[in-house]
Amino acid sequence: HDHPMKNVSFHAGLMPALGLALAIGVFAEPPSPRIPLEDFFAEADCSDMQLAPDGKHVAFLAVLGFGKVGIALMDLETGKYEPLVSARDENIKGFFWKGSDYIVYGGDIGGDESGAWRSIPIYPAKPGEKRRVVSLSEAWIERVNERANFMSIIDTMPSDPYRILAFGRGEKGGRFQTMFYVDVRTGSHSVPANYQPGAGDKAVRDTEDIVDNQGVFRARSRTEGKNEIIEVSSSATGPFVKVKEFPLLSGGWTLAFFAADNETLYLYNWDNTDTATLHTFNIRTRTLSEPIFHAPEGEMSGLIMSWDRSVLYGVRYYTDRPHVHYFDAGWEKLQKTIDAALPNTRNYITDFSKDEKILLISATSDHDPGTYYVLDRNHGRMGVVGKVRIPINPAQMRPMESVSFTSRDGLKIHGYLTRPTSATGERVPLIINPHGGPYGIRDHWGFNNEVQFLANRGYAVLQVNYRGSGGYGTKFQQAGYHEWGGKMQDDLSDAVKWAIDQGIADPARVAIYGASYGGYAALAGLVYTPELYCCGANYVGVSDLGTMAGRWNNVGSSDSRDFFFERMLGSKDKDFIFNRSPVNFVDRIRVPLFNAYGYNDPRVDINHWKHLEAKLKEFHKTYEIMIEDNEGHGFYNEKNRLDFYRKLEAFFDRYLAPTRSTDRALSNAKPGG
Repeated sequence: HDHPMKNVSFHAGLMPALGLALAIGVFAEPPSPRIPLEDFFAEADCSDMQLAPDGKHVAFLAVLGFGKVGIALMDLETGKYEPLVSARDENIKGFFWKGSDYIVYGGDIGGDESGAWRSIPIYPAKPGEKRRVVSLSEAWIERVNERANFMSIIDTMPSDPYRILAFGRGEKGGRFQTMFYVDVRTGSHSVPANYQPGAGDKAVRDTEDIVDNQGVFRARSRTEGKNEIIEVSSSATGPFVKVKEFPLLSGGWTLAFFAADNETLYLYNWDNTDTATLHTFNIRTRTLSEPIFHAPEGEMSGLIMSWDRSVLYGVRYYTDRPHVHYFDAGWEKLQKTIDAALPNTRNYITDFSKDEKILLISATSDHDPGTYYVLDRNHGRMGVVGKVRIPINPAQMRPMESVSFTSRDGLKIHGYLTRPTSATGERVPLIINPHGGPYGIRDHWGFNNEVQFLANRGYAVLQVNYRGSGGYGTKFQQAGYHEWGGKMQDDLSDAVKWAIDQGIADPARVAIYGASYGGYAALAGLVYTPELYCCGANYVGVSDLGTMAGRWNNVGSSDSRDFFFERMLGSKDKDFIFNRSPVNFVDRIRVPLFNAYGYNDPRVDINHWKHLEAKLKEFHKTYEIMIEDNEGHGFYNEKNRLDFYRKLEAFFDRYLAPTRSTDRALSNAKPGG
């Protein structure tokens, strides 16, 4: 279903290419009363822009000829855009460069997350010929009975010109799942010499698999009972030797990648520290280095290395804002030069060419969805190559404020508050917006189209990094274990109280809305603390922990199932699971509830909605429902996504926006489905 596009000029509404350095200003024009919904939620004008290693092209996602998201290509020498590849029946979800000659990309049909992978050459085999799409794997869920060849990508192996490392079923009709290399030119597979696959279809891959810069499988972490085992191999054919063992849930090590010498392994270490410390581990001498970096607060989010991984330039880390600590004076000076040219945005060097002369920069902020620049260090010039959302005027967006409060048991909780324009000392309607996950995920400072949309509609939005969230250390994350519907929910309730005490929120007009775990939290808020909210919205949310546990019982090993119960739920006890499942307490709901689910959702099974709907009907609750047959864990089809936000907007217009008491709002509501 994939179609290489003809070599024609393509602009996709982007800005002209390489010109003089530009600085983005914040304009003083007043905000629009109500910005069109499509400006926030239509497909982006460009996204996920990436630079080829030779610095000659950038590629990015954009809507192409079939009305679906495909990949477009820009020649940086000529400034010419062209559509590269698209599909009639799916959006391409992601891609990466393989060398400078190929792009590997993937997508799924209907949101089932069983994506097929393909590759396409940048240069046709002969002038005038169409590019030939190469199939690397099939989408596996719909063809599981045919024993499809499917894969998930472990390592893109940037130093190898043509191979990537994957895990799955390498051959159609094959019995076993294994690790294998894939040649992106032909789709052919080969297994690493020192890899020992598990037996049978239930083979489980390691937690982490790390190859060196020649693609040799050299390090891994795996679970064994209730422990995490770190193992390394000294050669392509040598055995794996255990070098470290940690109890699960204790933090331990997270392996990153090998340096250029192929024996120095970078890793993040939580052993005996609450937030990660950066180290190297020498797999020949089996020694751990002294700490290289430890953030004064917050957690590291990535390393900035030279293209060949021979030099560590800097470390990215996150507190309430993103930061970079540079070890290299030249790169620190370069960052300051970029920031001086673009003073009103956070500017990230997201990609650079192999010779490090051509840089791709993403400039964004809480007001600005982002602009891409290319900096040509050979000629000392920088120019715009793409804007993420052209219709968005940064001057009409609202600032995202960092906030914190103390929970009822004394834990400091952080979050972000975005106020509407109308918030001039008066109390306003508030939406508590818990993130999904829940563990290890967090809300970040930056442009959030959903938050800006809700603020534009007149609502304050409070994003709470409740206990269990990532980015605040191991103890903070572990404080959320076993707390579904418990202390994690208390943090959200305490956030409501804080916003009321601060004079921000109108106590009669507080809503809770979230997706995935955030949807669970919305349901939990309405059943466990019904007095706090005048309405709620649940987007692909868990309603029944028993249903979730039952689905988990059908996959993985007994060890992984025990780990699931131990870490995520905290108990196999039926009473515990019953009492933490909102579906069992629907009779307590006092206010209108909006729901949305994808029928193909592989994470939150549609049975969560079916069980919930039966209870809503049984107790004659006021609710609305949107189900899409061709969606999964969230709505990725543009038409469905726009329809979802129109319905959500109308729901909040009815039940949150009016200045009236909760009781009066309920008296005007009509039961429905």
